[in-house]
Amino acid sequence: MPGGNKQDKLTAAEHATLWSQYVNDSLSICITRYFLNHVNDKKIRKVLEFALKLSESHLEKIEGFLSRENQPIPVGFTDKDVHVDAPLLFTDIFMGVYIHIMSIHGGTRYAGAIGNSTRQDIRKYMRQVISESLELFDRTSDVLIEKGVIVKPPILHNQHEIAFIQKQSYLAGWFGKRRPINSIEISGLYVNMQKMMMKVVLELGFGQVAQSREVQKYMERSRQLCRKHLEILSDILTQSNLNIPRTFEAEVTDSTIPPFSDKLMMYHISTLLSTSIGFYGEAMSMTQRRDIAAQYAKMIAEVGILAEDGMNMMIDNGWFEKPPMATDHEDLSKKK
Repeated sequence: MPGGNKQDKLTAAEHATLWSQYVNDSLSICITRYFLNHVNDKKIRKVLEFALKLSESHLEKIEGFLSRENQPIPVGFTDKDVHVDAPLLFTDIFMGVYIHIMSIHGGTRYAGAIGNSTRQDIRKYMRQVISESLELFDRTSDVLIEKGVIVKPPILHNQHEIAFIQKQSYLAGWFGKRRPINSIEISGLYVNMQKMMMKVVLELGFGQVAQSREVQKYMERSRQLCRKHLEILSDILTQSNLNIPRTFEAEVTDSTIPPFSDKLMMYHISTLLSTSIGFYGEAMSMTQRRDIAAQYAKMIAEVGILAEDGMNMMIDNGWFEKPPMATDHEDLSKKK
């Protein structure tokens, strides 16, 4: 059966998805275990327990896939990268917000990955993890909305009328009168701001507990860039008299004892920065005002430089695990 034989070799795309998910879920387990050791809110605890159960089941499934292919299991992150008894660094509210935003990241990542999956068992597994991510998103949304933590995106109170754009000025934005932003642009701005606000809190907390001065400086540099981007996106919304998401920097405690290794914290922030490039790009592709598109392009370039610097730092410290690679036939010929 084409594409359905379970004996088919994993494609590079399928291997990449499983490898990346293993590393990311091993990181998630470290963070969730630490959160569970401190959380007091019963409803947020249930969400965290569900998230931990999902991540542990993913590692088990991926180990099975890779073992049957005689492929090595990634190192990822282990007990060495987390100290669950370290003092509280983030409040219960931020724990809930963190899981909520990460469920969005997971669902987006898996939805993209299934398009590159051809083996029947892998497609079945990807459908399962997409469903699980949606369930986690629903659970965190219900809890945070009930607690009044999530600020809903702006509501358009004007009566919308069906019309077609008649003038090229609709695309303008640098000079003269700017049109109000449309609903598609609002959506892109809002989701990117929500993700950025979570990242700012992580950078604040991580910078506070990092053991390496180099990592501390990187966290502060990243936080300042994210704050700058938040101001840019916020200004676009407020210029149209629209509300912006709430911030969560007050949800960081005064602890300076690290619950996580510098390796884990650097990997987490660097990969979140790299991911934000994709979300910026998607929002940019749907933006119809030139000035907003130009801002996204500039922000993508700035984040790209910062993310690359983070990767270089991890490589220098021996923290960056190499993904599965294609065969270097030229190198093999030289060795022979």
